[in-house]
Parts: sequence; C-alpha cells; structure tokens
Amino acid sequence: MECEVGVATQNRSRIGNISGPMCVLNAPLPIKIPTVAAPPLRVAFSWTLAGNVIYYGCQWGMLSVLAKLGSAAIVGQFALGLAVAAPVFMFTNLQLRGVQATDSRSEFAFADYFTLRCMATSLGFAAIVTIVLFSRYDRHLSLIVLLVAGAKVVESLSDVTLGLMQKKERLDQLATSLTLKGVASILVFTTAFWWSRSLVAAVAAMGLTWLLVFFSYDFRVVRRTNRPGAILLRANFQILKRLAWLSLPLGFVMALMSLNTNIPRYVLENYKGPSEFGIYASLAYLGTAASLVINAVGQSASARLSRMFADRQFDRFKSLLCRFVLLGLVIGIVGVPAAALFGRYALSLVYRPEYAHYLNVFLVMVATTSVLAVASFLGYGMTAARSFKVPLVIIGGSTLTTVVLSFGLIPRFGLMGAALALLVGAVVQVIGFTVGIILELKTAGRQSTLKHTVYGSEFEMEAGF
Repeated sequence: MECEVGVATQNRSRIGNISGPMCVLNAPLPIKIPTVAAPPLRVAFSWTLAGNVIYYGCQWGMLSVLAKLGSAAIVGQFALGLAVAAPVFMFTNLQLRGVQATDSRSEFAFADYFTLRCMATSLGFAAIVTIVLFSRYDRHLSLIVLLVAGAKVVESLSDVTLGLMQKKERLDQLATSLTLKGVASILVFTTAFWWSRSLVAAVAAMGLTWLLVFFSYDFRVVRRTNRPGAILLRANFQILKRLAWLSLPLGFVMALMSLNTNIPRYVLENYKGPSEFGIYASLAYLGTAASLVINAVGQSASARLSRMFADRQFDRFKSLLCRFVLLGLVIGIVGVPAAALFGRYALSLVYRPEYAHYLNVFLVMVATTSVLAVASFLGYGMTAARSFKVPLVIIGGSTLTTVVLSFGLIPRFGLMGAALALLVGAVVQVIGFTVGIILELKTAGRQSTLKHTVYGSEFEMEAGF
C-alpha cells in the first residue's frame, strides 16, 4: 500500500493521503536531522544591542561632528538628505529583512530576497533622482541628497544580508557587520569633514566606506552561509511577484512610519528654516537613543517569536511580548526624569549651549521614544505573526494624525509643536497595534482549534475508530 508522508511546504503542513490504519504502521520512521541550537535570548540580545549601539551611536556621532565643527544649517542639510531618502528606501526595502527573518518555513530562498531588494532599490534611487530634478533645491543641496541616497543604496543591500544572519540567529555576525560599518564610517566621515569642511566630501567618504564593508564582510558571510554553489541572484518572476505582493504592505508600512517621523521635519523646515530644523533633528537623535535597545530586542527575538506563533505556542508568545512592552514603558519611566535632571548639561556638552534652551522639547521627545518603543515591540509581534496588511491601516492612521497636527501646531509652536504631533501619532500606533495583536491571537487560536478538530475527526474515520 502506497502512502504519501506529510511534509511542510510553503507556510502550511500537508497531510499525506491516508487510506487506512496500515498506512500509519508502514510509514517510515522520520529521519532526525541535526540542528544548531539557538543561542539563549540574552546572548542574542547582547550581540544585537552591541552592534546597534555602535552603529547608531556612530551615526549620531556624525551629527555631533557637524554640530561641533560646522553649523546648525549644515546639520540641517545633512538631516534633510536623510529625511528625503529615508521614506523612499523604507518603502522600496519592503521590510524584506523582517520578512526573511520570520520566514521560519523557508518559503523563499535568499536569492529571491536579494534579487527583489536589488530591483526595488534601483527603483528607489531613480525616484530620488526624480525628486531632486523637480525640487527647489540648489545644486549643492541636490548633490548632498543624491550622495546620501547613494549611501542608502549600499545600506539597503547590506540590510537584506543582515536578514539572513538574523534568520540563522547568527547575531554575532550581524553585530560585527554593524560595528565595522559604524566605526569605519565615522572615522572616515570625521576625517573628511575636518580636513575639507565639505559635507559633500564627508558623505561621499561615508558611502564608499559602507560599500567596502559590504563587499569585504557582508557578501562573504552570505557566500559562506548559503550552500556551496548557491546563486545570489535568481530572476524567477513568478516567485519574485509572490514575494513582492507578500511584502508590499510592509513596504507601505515602513514608508509611512518614516514619513510619520519626518513629516514634522518637513513642515518645520518649510515654516522655520534650516537652522531650527537642524536643532530639532539633533534633539530627536539624542531622544531616540533608546531605539538602539528597541531594535536590538526586536531583531534578536523576531525569529523566535515567529516560530512560537507558527508552532501555536501562544502563551509563550504573549509572555515574551508582554516583557518587551514592559521594557518600553520602563524607558519612559526612567528616561524622562533622567532627561529632566541632566538634559541641559548633556545638550550643552554634546552639541552647544544654545541647544540646552530646548529642554522642554527634548523631554517630550524622550516620552515619545517610550511610546514608540511599545508600538515597535507590538509591531515586531505583528510581523512575527505574518500579519502584513493590518499594520498598514494602523500606521496610516498614525501618519494622518501626525500630518494634521504638524500643520496645525508647528506654525504656532515651532519645535514644541513638531514634538507634540509626533507624540500623539505614537499613541495612535500603540492603540492600533494592541487591538491588532489581540485580534491576530484570537483568529490564530480559532484556526488552531478547528484544524485539530478536523484532522482528528478525519484520522478517526480513516482508522475505523
């Protein structure tokens, strides 16, 4: 009697064509394949935190260098380049790193993710070139925006390789990549700006440094991780189309999240000019230092959360997610009083004394960071549950709130209006993601119960019970 043994394909398990009890008795014993045990979560978190602290700390260091050696206007030019490029690449990245890291069933190969990222990133760069051509920027500012976009192209390609490391839970390799990029780029950036006093030269040096690290480390790690002879580019358009449609909602989500952060900056630059825009960007970078911890926790746990949800371990999933949400609240409980006590000194030390006059704005930004931390952790939970469409509605509502409040508050209150608009938008995210997680868990619980009931009934009938 022939029997097809059920195997896991794509995202669902397929049960074999059971035709009687003898089929179960004659089925071959499963072969045990040795697997590499996942490292403890605290180890994964430590590696990821170290990498993120160094990488984003070095990026903040670039702003500090510009504030110390340059002016608020130069900081504003650099920040504007990031603000123009970030939403575009957030969209074209399609959050493929998160999709890949939570692909616990290996539905797609790395070549599929890398090929789609190359195609989408090319479109993103073309979009930024178009924006620059039709903008009112002068030649110098246009060149800065294009150079920042070029550096972001390299960062996008590196990001999808980090997704493979994250999926394999090789967070030590991920941390090494971030450390190399961060340390090398700030050294080269600082040297170039100090020697030439040219932001163009500094940004170009940063982009070339990222490119060197990508080819000398990231690319080599991927070649070692994949099986021997595995291709890195694969133009299977049916697969690419399916992957693109799967991840497209997350692309919109990430673009809207970036817009949600940058819209107050656009409005502020339009109404108040580049100097206040530069001050706001500098304060925001310090206030979001906690994002290092947030990203480290989310990235180190996303693959594990995905396996818990896929294996229907809902109690463990909820327990781990609740611990992360509590961490986000602690950031605000500790951060706001600490900023109130030491904020003036820190702002004067890191930037210049005039930045200390904006302590109240800084306090609101720290509170916003805590709220966004909770929203981010819940967002990681939604991604782990492979829910890619509901977050689009949530972030869309948050972005719309931020847009309305930005135009209503910034002309009158300036920097404080921008900070308050972002805070209210973050609260909308928390409410939306909380409801979304609850609904996903209820839906998955009902499906799990139904599946067990149906499969159990079929087996009993086939076995003659």
